[in-house]
Amino acid sequence: MNKKPTILIHLPAYRDPELVPTIKDALAMAKYPKRVHFGICRQYCETDGFDNLDEFREDKRFHIMDVPYLEAQGLPWARAQINENLLTNQDYILQLDSHHRFAQDWDETLLEMHNGLELKGYKPILAAYLPLYDPFKEPEGRTPEPWQQTFASFYPHGTIFIQPNLLHGWKDMTEPPMSRFLSGHFCFARSEWAREIKHDPDIYFSGEELNLTVRSYTHGYDMFHPHKLVIWHSTMREERAGMLKWDDDSRNGIDFNRKQDYARKKIRVLLRTEEDPTIDLTGYDLGTARTLRDYEKYAGIHFKKKAVQKFTLDHNYPPNPYINDDELWERTFMESFYYLVTIFKQDFPGNDYRSILVAFDDEQGLSINSRSIEGFQLENFIEKGENIHYEAMFLVDRKPARAVYWGYSEERGWCERVEHKIN
Repeated sequence: MNKKPTILIHLPAYRDPELVPTIKDALAMAKYPKRVHFGICRQYCETDGFDNLDEFREDKRFHIMDVPYLEAQGLPWARAQINENLLTNQDYILQLDSHHRFAQDWDETLLEMHNGLELKGYKPILAAYLPLYDPFKEPEGRTPEPWQQTFASFYPHGTIFIQPNLLHGWKDMTEPPMSRFLSGHFCFARSEWAREIKHDPDIYFSGEELNLTVRSYTHGYDMFHPHKLVIWHSTMREERAGMLKWDDDSRNGIDFNRKQDYARKKIRVLLRTEEDPTIDLTGYDLGTARTLRDYEKYAGIHFKKKAVQKFTLDHNYPPNPYINDDELWERTFMESFYYLVTIFKQDFPGNDYRSILVAFDDEQGLSINSRSIEGFQLENFIEKGENIHYEAMFLVDRKPARAVYWGYSEERGWCERVEHKIN
């Protein structure tokens, strides 16, 4: 008699009021709840109370590690504890956060998608930026279509800003399409993946997904978006305001940014964009089934150049059109530009602005990219004194040399002007 497949739901929970509702919904909506196990790294504060797991502790399906929140060492560290200490003999792993809702028979749906891809010869990981749910508007607050994760820009420190977008064409799909990236909060694969691609505890928070992506791909794994609504995710930032890891770090004198900087350096070494003999990648390096260049050609991304192909920016599903000639391939990229725009009210004291131009110019003063701040954002700036603050991201064929903010008034014409040299 064939063994029925089991799934370990991987839940790193940091002071999360949605942990218990997530567990209960996963069991209630599973077709085979007796086959569903839980690996939980519960990073708790004794005074919270909302994440008490006593009702589950006698259930053999629950594998729980309790960590006082002041001893927690970041999200990938918590994930590593689950995979190394709580994953036992389960057949599959479902890597999540700890704030989710589930579709009916989610377990059967994921197994059918995964095993269908295996039959075609793939070594699949189902991964996605999951559509949102609102824990205070259930179930009406659920996003009604599946999402994918897409390239937005390179950050200056070398990692990629990955953002959610609609999984276009999903209603007509009969199988999952390929993906360029893994998601931190949703991956479904055979449990061998969790044992082979270990979470690097030095990655404190951001960069986790890119780290997992390139390592999984070069170890021979294939990434896919689920083409059906299976699970929803909540950001849970407002509900946990003041209780997030970086909030607690700040209160306790831990330099969150310093830990982030070290993690980003380690990722740059992994991506071969920086050399540092003090960085040890043993156990967390690239695989040998495929090369890093294989991934770059598959995804349309160039790490050293911080560049991307238009095919990728247009959210076309991978693989990108293959170009064997490396010299020709190098010429198919535009560079990704990122700049944190901040316009201070003190620099624009007037109350009659019709717009504020944000322009990026080259060394000769020629415009590369521009937009006008108008409407609601400008009204808040004038009436409430709220600084304008956003991330500018676009492709360039020449690098901007300066950012220019220039106010316009119908009465005064072009008036206050601020210029920042871009390093």
